[in-house]
Amino acid sequence: MLANSDTNIEDVASIILGHNYDVAFLVPTETGLKKSILDAHQSIKALFQREQFHDYENQRQGDIYKATAHYITSNEIFDKTVSLYRPNTKKGDPRIWISGLNRLAKAGNLIALVIANQDLYIINCSDKKSLNYALETGLPKVKLDTSEVANELLNKLIKVSHKGFIRTIKAGDTGIGMTIESELGIIANASKKPDYKGIELKSTRVGQKLSQKNRSTLFSCVPEWSLSPSAPKENLLQKRGYFDSDGLLALRHTISGLKPNSLGLFFDLDYVNGYLRQMFKDVNLNDFNAEHDTTWLISELKKRLLDKHKETFWIKAVCQGDGINEEFHYVEAEHTMNPYISKFETLIETGIITMDYTMHIKESGKWRDHGFLFKLKPNQLPALFPEAIKHDLRY
Repeated sequence: MLANSDTNIEDVASIILGHNYDVAFLVPTETGLKKSILDAHQSIKALFQREQFHDYENQRQGDIYKATAHYITSNEIFDKTVSLYRPNTKKGDPRIWISGLNRLAKAGNLIALVIANQDLYIINCSDKKSLNYALETGLPKVKLDTSEVANELLNKLIKVSHKGFIRTIKAGDTGIGMTIESELGIIANASKKPDYKGIELKSTRVGQKLSQKNRSTLFSCVPEWSLSPSAPKENLLQKRGYFDSDGLLALRHTISGLKPNSLGLFFDLDYVNGYLRQMFKDVNLNDFNAEHDTTWLISELKKRLLDKHKETFWIKAVCQGDGINEEFHYVEAEHTMNPYISKFETLIETGIITMDYTMHIKESGKWRDHGFLFKLKPNQLPALFPEAIKHDLRY
């Protein structure tokens, strides 16, 4: 299981994805290394299928497919035979074995499977030197084109930045976005379409070092209630909610694919049916069977991501003052295009993309819900987008 990794999966995944590679992970066990048998779990199957490297679904039980992979160490690359098969026993659950892995890795090591230019590369990410060598030398470089439309917007943002601090046009969280839109001549509207001639604008407050502390909201997407046992949302709140410090029934929690949160809520990826499921597990009971609450179609989540962020400028602003007197100096913008749709599942599984429930019932009995918000961890744009181009707007 990935949870048994001796290395932080989220950190490694963000680094590899940030270099524009698709990846899945293995964490071998003592038993697996001794028997030379490892499970090819769902994310590995999905990686092989979307990269057209191997299709376990169409492989007959008993057949073994052997491929040559490039194993990258801290100072060299050598070829290894990888066996992909479905045994005759039981249901023929997919297996993978990397020749000589028991001499190259230990139980608990984080093994990355990367496909680039139709070739399979294997890296023991528990060895930082191997990972660094792979990214600097071992893996083929990936280059992508940029957008032409962005030049006009970039020049306007530079002009706005040169104004220095600009007073907000509205107090509160939304002031930063509404102010930059006003400066760019964008009329406020309720449209879900991108803000500036097909380019989405996302603004965030940062400190003097320009480091982002908060997650970035990517999009909001309501679950497929017809596939959700805890539907509708009122029932979900009653079932999983809690009373907050104001005595209000609320469900304001972040859901991750890495592990259950303090309420026992977590994401499970159902690759077979194409579902993202929010599950519940009683964290106080080791043998408690997980309960299924809500479901999203992965295809719909990917569509939302692509529709919203086909091209985006992520703008950072240094702030001073507060409330209606808050002021923003827009100092930096990162330009991204074409999110890694194929890597969405990996980003969920490794906790880089999470989802927030944001619902509660007010004292008046009125329902309040800010959406089902899918968010990206701070400073992780390179994990989701190819070649995030950073522009200092001050110069």
